Amino acid sequence: MSVSWKTVYEGDHDGRSVKVEESNDGTFKVLTTQNFYEDGGAYQDGKTFVHVSPSSVGEQVESEATSKASLEEALRKLHFSADSVSTIVAGLH
Repeated sequence: MSVSWKTVYEGDHDGRSVKVEESNDGTFKVLTTQNFYEDGGAYQDGKTFVHVSPSSVGEQVESEATSKASLEEALRKLHFSADSVSTIVAGLH
């Protein structure tokens, strides 16, 4: 089965745009522009997976997560404020 993605959130937070896509297997992808240097990171705990690509200020960055909780972690790692993280996750459709 091939993976297909649909946009489940688009908005502007903390001075930059953010787009969240969800695949037909329940994985989330975050697309944004980085506003801080980030060395990236990845971890997996059972089926929960978070990956944040290394990036420099102003660079396009893509991250993936396998649950809403791990999506929140990815958004925090991308330096979104707590209010923005809550708003983004609450706004998923």
